Amino acid sequence: MRLSIIAAIAFAVVGAGAVSCGGNETSSDAGETKVITTLPLFADFVRQIGGDRVEVSSLVPNGADPHTWEPSPSDVQRVAEAKIAFANGLDLEPSAVKIIEPNLGGSGRLVVLGDKAKESGAAVAQLPEGFREEGEEGTPGEGQADDPHLWMDPGNAKLYVAIIRAALAEADSASKPFYDRNYASYISAINEAETTVRRQVSKIPETNRKLVTTHDAFGYFAGAFELRIVAFVAPSPGQEASPQDLAKLTEAMKAEAVPAVFVEPQIESEGNILRQAATDAGVEICTLYSDSLDDKVSSYIGMMRFNASELARCLGKGG
Repeated sequence: MRLSIIAAIAFAVVGAGAVSCGGNETSSDAGETKVITTLPLFADFVRQIGGDRVEVSSLVPNGADPHTWEPSPSDVQRVAEAKIAFANGLDLEPSAVKIIEPNLGGSGRLVVLGDKAKESGAAVAQLPEGFREEGEEGTPGEGQADDPHLWMDPGNAKLYVAIIRAALAEADSASKPFYDRNYASYISAINEAETTVRRQVSKIPETNRKLVTTHDAFGYFAGAFELRIVAFVAPSPGQEASPQDLAKLTEAMKAEAVPAVFVEPQIESEGNILRQAATDAGVEICTLYSDSLDDKVSSYIGMMRFNASELARCLGKGG
C-alpha cells in the first residue's frame, strides 16, 4: 500500500515537477537556497549552519514517525523546488526518500547523510543485549545491527553537520565563510551538549545504566555514553509484537531489574506494548527522543539535553 500511494503521488505531480525545473525555482525571492529534508532534526541542522541564507522545510512533520510516515501531493511540490535534499537513508524514512528521488529537480542534489557519514568513519552502534544473527534463536532485544540513528552519537552528529556544511557551500560558494562560522559555533554547542549528557550519565549507578525502549534507535547513543541495551519492543515501528514477545520482554525486564523503560512520543503501538510490560513488571515509564521532534523538544541540542535529564531522573535512583 505504501509503495502504491507514493507511486500515485509521484505520477500525479510529475508535470508540476517538470515545470519547476524550467526556471530558477531553487531559491526564494530573498535569494536563500531552498532545502528539503526528510526529518525535522535535519532541518534543524540545516538552519544552524545555513541561517538566513537557506529556506528549509522537512517532509516528515514534528511528532510523526519517519519509519511509517506517508506523503501527500503537496509534499512533492516542495521537493521539486529544492536545490538540495537531505535524507538519512539506511531504510530510516523509506517513503520520504522514494518521493524525493523521482521529483527532485534536474539541478537538485540528494545528499544521503547516513551513507556519507559511514563512508567518513562514523562510530558504530552498540548491539542490543542478546543480539543474534538473523535466523538464530535469541532473547528479547534480538535484531539486526542496522540501527540507522547514527546522530544519537554526537560524534556522528558532527559528521552530519560537516556534510551539510559542505553541501551548502557547494550550492552557494559565496556564503562559505558564513557557513564555516556557523559550523564552528554549532560544533561547540554539540560538544557542550555531549558534556552535559556525560555528566548526567555519571550520576547513574553502573548497575542501572540499562535501556529498554520502544524500538532499536539507541544503539549509537548507548555506545557513546556507556549504556547497555537490554531490550526493545521491535527493531522498527510498525512490526507487530505477539503475546509471547510481550511475555519475553517482561521477563527480561525483571531479570535485569531495570528501574525504568523509555517510550518515544511519536510511536504509539509499540509504546503501548512497552507501557503494559512496564506496568506488569512494576517499573517506571519514562521518555526518550530519537528521530522525531515536537513542541517540547524542538532541536538536536534540546533532544540531547532532555534525554540526559530524563536518564538521570529515571535511572539515577538506588544502585
